[in-house]
Amino acid sequence: MILKLSIKNYILIEKLDVNFKEGFSSITGETGAGKSIILGALNLISGARVDHQIVGPKNEKCIVEGEFLISESLLDFFNFHDLDFDDHTILRREILVNGKSRAFINDSPVKLDIIKSLSEKLINVHSQNHSHILSNNNLYYDLLDSYAGQVNTTKEYKKYFSNYTKINKEIHFIQEKKIEFLKNLEYNRFLYNEIEQLDLREGEEILLEEKFNSLKNFDKIKSLLDEFNSLSLIQDETINERISKISNTINKIGSLSIDFESFSKRFDYINLEMEDLFTSISNYMNDLSFDQENFEKIQSRLYKINDLEKKHGLSSIKELIDKKNELKVFIDDSSKFDEKINSLNKNLNDLKIKMLELSKTISTKRIASSKMIQSEILIAFEKLALKNSKVIFNLTETVDFNENGINNLQVLFSSNNNSKALNLSKVASGGEKSRILFALKSILAKKVNLPTLVFDEIDSGTSGEIANSIGGMMKVMGKKIQILSITHLAQVASKADHHYKVFKLSINNKVVTNINKLDNSERVEEIALMISGENVTESAINQASELLK
Repeated sequence: MILKLSIKNYILIEKLDVNFKEGFSSITGETGAGKSIILGALNLISGARVDHQIVGPKNEKCIVEGEFLISESLLDFFNFHDLDFDDHTILRREILVNGKSRAFINDSPVKLDIIKSLSEKLINVHSQNHSHILSNNNLYYDLLDSYAGQVNTTKEYKKYFSNYTKINKEIHFIQEKKIEFLKNLEYNRFLYNEIEQLDLREGEEILLEEKFNSLKNFDKIKSLLDEFNSLSLIQDETINERISKISNTINKIGSLSIDFESFSKRFDYINLEMEDLFTSISNYMNDLSFDQENFEKIQSRLYKINDLEKKHGLSSIKELIDKKNELKVFIDDSSKFDEKINSLNKNLNDLKIKMLELSKTISTKRIASSKMIQSEILIAFEKLALKNSKVIFNLTETVDFNENGINNLQVLFSSNNNSKALNLSKVASGGEKSRILFALKSILAKKVNLPTLVFDEIDSGTSGEIANSIGGMMKVMGKKIQILSITHLAQVASKADHHYKVFKLSINNKVVTNINKLDNSERVEEIALMISGENVTESAINQASELLK
């Protein structure tokens, strides 16, 4: 239940705190006083989308907080979303001047869908505009199962059905993958063999490229070596011979002067290095030859490797080897498809046995509870001026499983004994839908702990005995759950355990909205005002007093 609603800088409200009580509370006030503002604030903490225009006159952020008393049944929700659990939980929305908003649960920032999901478990708002939910069969399944006391059973079934659906999708996916696999099996074998035949070694493309470039440039290399050989001769003497003579001369000087000793050693090193270098170049020149066959072989291998890399969109031999291994795994996996499908089908059959047992039990209890609910609806309809109207729950059993078991449900409505019962959401009028929804909620409230119910002028267009009945039914509902009713009717307001009045004040030339909880004498005055209008008569006072007895 909601304990407190705090509003700051919201439209005409600068600051407002409202403490709510358990039971049935009515909220009244003149048209335009701001009852819709209170409702809008409740919608905000329920996760409604916002418009920056709701930010009040102070040109600062708008804050709406709702403090709720909650049960440990919601502990799993808090744990799942990694939130701190507190039986006094606060839902808060902050709306900035630019329209951006933030949501909090117990001071922890959360996404809007999380606060919306939690609020649905804490508070439900109903108006004549919300009667479209009568077209949602989940409402009726919840009603039937709650009435039959099998909510936990249906939760268990839905858990099985979720797994059942998941496994079916997985089987379908694997079957499609298998078909695609078989289509491409031979082609994949060809691709694998194509790479396998090359007997690739990681990194060999570098060596191949080096050898290929050497052979490709053979003529240029030979020509340049010949040029080098000619340059190395100076007056019939090689550079190496000349350096050797210089080295000997330096060595002689070094033997005579210690200053030249280091120079001598350096020339020795140069002489040795030059001898080795010229020997290596000479050997290379002697061994230099062009092997046409080897050139073509290397060229062909490089072409094949490059073609395969382009074919597979790859850039190295390593990636080709990885692709080959991938294809090998793919080819070897052909037998695993059937193994996986067989395993999943076994799990599916086990689930079917459990689901069939549960769904049969659920269906039997639904049929029984539908008969009793139909009878209760007739009683409620008598009070709501829907005499001779009836709602029929047409439950049939199916061969296949669905999210609701083995049931298909049609909810039919007939406004009189002579008319054929047709789809409720299509044939019932707006006023009828509002009262039907109210009747269903009143029946459900007897069986389960519903969240706080907020009725926004669902009694609009009714008067007299009907309004009196609506008020009486809300009072009965208020003994089990918290009820907030925004109403213009004295008959409804008079039945409330608590009465709040919304009104406007002019403070410092500014109009603001406020709300007060009325005491007994104030209630008499307010209800008399609702009866007679602006001029409260003695008769209206007496009538109000009578209604409040």
